[in-house]
Amino acid sequence: MLLLLSNSIDGTADVLVELCRERGLGVFRFNIDLWTHYRFAWTAEGFVFHDPTGRSIASEDVSAVLWRRPSLRDTPDWEGGSPADRIATEAELQTIVREIGDWARARGLLRLIEPSGPRRVGRLAQMRVARAFFPTPDWAVGWGLRWPEGRRMVKRLSTEPVGEGRDAYIFVQSVDAERLSPQWPWLVQEVAVGDRDATVLYVQGRCFGFEMERTRADLGVEDWRIRNGAHDDPWRAWPLPDGLADRIDAYMKRLGLKFGRLDFILDGATAIFLEVNPNGQFGWLDDPQDWPLHRAVLDAALDPSSRIEGTQTTIETID
Repeated sequence: MLLLLSNSIDGTADVLVELCRERGLGVFRFNIDLWTHYRFAWTAEGFVFHDPTGRSIASEDVSAVLWRRPSLRDTPDWEGGSPADRIATEAELQTIVREIGDWARARGLLRLIEPSGPRRVGRLAQMRVARAFFPTPDWAVGWGLRWPEGRRMVKRLSTEPVGEGRDAYIFVQSVDAERLSPQWPWLVQEVAVGDRDATVLYVQGRCFGFEMERTRADLGVEDWRIRNGAHDDPWRAWPLPDGLADRIDAYMKRLGLKFGRLDFILDGATAIFLEVNPNGQFGWLDDPQDWPLHRAVLDAALDPSSRIEGTQTTIETID
């Protein structure tokens, strides 16, 4: 049985569960933000989950584990306890789920998505390695200095909120670099020159390309990721230029990733690399008539060759 580790607002998990049912495959979904609706016990003999409908899965029933998005971020707050109690409880829950991932990895059952991928392959590591495979805008990170004049893209290195509340985030944005405070560890990158944004979903060697129907000039922005509603914009299938799929495959293998979504900007026939998300969202790109992207992810999750190995290649040994 496939154990799907997710949360209640994950639309991709919804589709994957339906595709499993369509195929007659056993699947059990644990939504971490609804943890109080489940019963769970883990002893020396193994673990067992019980969901609100009475279904259950024991560790000996697990044939594969897919780490979707077992995160409490952006999910509705669960009731009970003080804010401090909730923070402490959520830390314990995340640790338990992470240990389930480690348990599955040790048995060759963790598939396709590496839980530690976003941390192991951070923005600095992925940009350093990308220069060997793609045109890449120059970047720099640091503090205690004044940046040269000119427009730059500012990115966060982490996903932690800034200030109070879960919505206190700094999104990718264009700034006058000389106005950046020297008292913050900024990551800045040159504004990529191009007119159309593209993204590629990578699933265990397969590449699915998409480009925005509207150009940056049409949108009036330098980078579509500035816009929080970019996922609502029209995207269309994009045939990858000759050789790009091979370079993406080589790049992802160099990083030790079997899954991810890569962002590019197109300058004519040239695809300029921006970043890769090792557990990127992709549901908004899929065709709901047949769900080809979700089917590819499910196929890979059920394929033993997509298992996440016990030790992953470190970036320092490959850069």
